[in-house]
Amino acid sequence: MNGRERTRLRKAWENGYLDARCTDNQALVHAYGLWCWRLKIPMVWLERRTRYSRYGRVQLEMFTSANRLTAGGQDGMKAICAPGNAAEWTRVSPHDAWWDHVALPNARELAHTVFRAAIRPENCERNEGRVESMQGRNTGKVLRMASA
Repeated sequence: MNGRERTRLRKAWENGYLDARCTDNQALVHAYGLWCWRLKIPMVWLERRTRYSRYGRVQLEMFTSANRLTAGGQDGMKAICAPGNAAEWTRVSPHDAWWDHVALPNARELAHTVFRAAIRPENCERNEGRVESMQGRNTGKVLRMASA
């Protein structure tokens, strides 16, 4: 990584979200995602829609943490950025959310607000679906090995 990318990562660690408004940002987003996964925090980043666009995209991924958004958390995420036609530019699910048509001057503030809302205890819950599905499985037989 070059110096600018390292600076973006350092600022992302300080702010809680990654400003990935640069070209070829996939390696940068991947490195930030690994860092978020290691700390078990939600991953929030922003990027431009196209190279010369005045609009950006803010994305939230809950897969890097062990949590998912509650129904109240999803409603809160929908209410964070609600322009007149927010339904077509916003998608929220228990595991991720994205805002696709955000003016670039407002994108940093939105990313900061999304991160703060995603880590509030009342907006997230443990993602227990995987654990519940594993409890219904039949376990294998345990074989006893003769000692030598």
